[in-house]
Amino acid sequence: MKTKIILFILTIFWISCGKQVEVNAGLDAKLKELETLKQQHAAISAKMDSVQAEIIRLDPSRGIRPKLVTTATITPEGFNHYIDLQGTVSSTNTSYVAPRNGMGGYVKQVYVKAGQSVKKGQLLLKLDDQVLRQGIETTRTQLALAKNVYDRTKNLWDQNIGTEVQLLSAKTNMETLENQIKLQEEQLKTYLVYADQNGIADIVNIKVGELFTGMSAAGPQIQIVNNSKLSVNIEIPENYTGKIKQGATVMVEIPAVGKTFKASIDRLSQSINPSSRGFTAECNIPATAGVKPNMSAYTKILNHSNSKAMVIPVNIIQSDEKGKYVYVLVSKDGKNIAAKKSVVIGQLYDDNIEILNGLNAGDAVIIQGYQNLYEGQVVENQQ
Repeated sequence: MKTKIILFILTIFWISCGKQVEVNAGLDAKLKELETLKQQHAAISAKMDSVQAEIIRLDPSRGIRPKLVTTATITPEGFNHYIDLQGTVSSTNTSYVAPRNGMGGYVKQVYVKAGQSVKKGQLLLKLDDQVLRQGIETTRTQLALAKNVYDRTKNLWDQNIGTEVQLLSAKTNMETLENQIKLQEEQLKTYLVYADQNGIADIVNIKVGELFTGMSAAGPQIQIVNNSKLSVNIEIPENYTGKIKQGATVMVEIPAVGKTFKASIDRLSQSINPSSRGFTAECNIPATAGVKPNMSAYTKILNHSNSKAMVIPVNIIQSDEKGKYVYVLVSKDGKNIAAKKSVVIGQLYDDNIEILNGLNAGDAVIIQGYQNLYEGQVVENQQ
């Protein structure tokens, strides 16, 4: 039994060795085949390099690898230059209510509240007029006496008693007091404060017993705002003097309400503010829901327009001792090369610049890959 087991193990070992010999023989064949292919590849590569070198010797330009660029074809287009400034919305019809007597007085009654809608001629306040009323009563008493004196003097004059001077004096005194009462009664009306326009009582900063003069240290005591007519006030630096004209187009944006309007400059101040070193422009905008006085506005004032401009990105312009230039793609001898073109620049707005001279419609301006280019360099257009 033991002998049979040993024979079985030896048989298995002989079979395994035989298979390993077959595997090794196949691997050697493949390795030799790979080595042969490598030698053939090396020979072909060497031949290709030799041919390429001969081609470059015959035509040196073919040895230069083209630089990748991107171009944009120039076509005439509209170009606008704006002056970007900040403005403030204001109401054209804003009224600061003031006492009509010119002096004011202590408030006896208040007939309006902040935020209330009011109409022109509506009673807002009543000022204390007690002193004036007492003066009127005194004058009336004096008038009654003057009338009595005049009547007596007139009766005596009719009886040829007394002088004409006495009669005229009595009459003059009576008429003077009558006129004085009329004046005092008119003055009495000035102690009533009325709204001088329709609108909203935006500010009512006055109470009974307080002194009403129209303005206080905190600002207006009563302000009426009528938002039916709105405008935007723009403070313009003095260095723009002469560059902005009345009637110029203005794009107005009110960011708080997301509204944009097209307007024009309606009024332009003719003097420089010594504090801000600027002058003021005003443009009317339509009354729109949500737009309120004192809101911030972003404005763009049009001061230059060209309907057929050559426009390119400002970043592609380069400079040398001769001036400004750009690179354009041109074809020469069947190849694309970079050519330098001198340009005369105009206005700049945002990232674009106006070209006044140097470029023509149809020019392929290099807008990417222009860095480190040189005149005549071979390029390949990616677009």
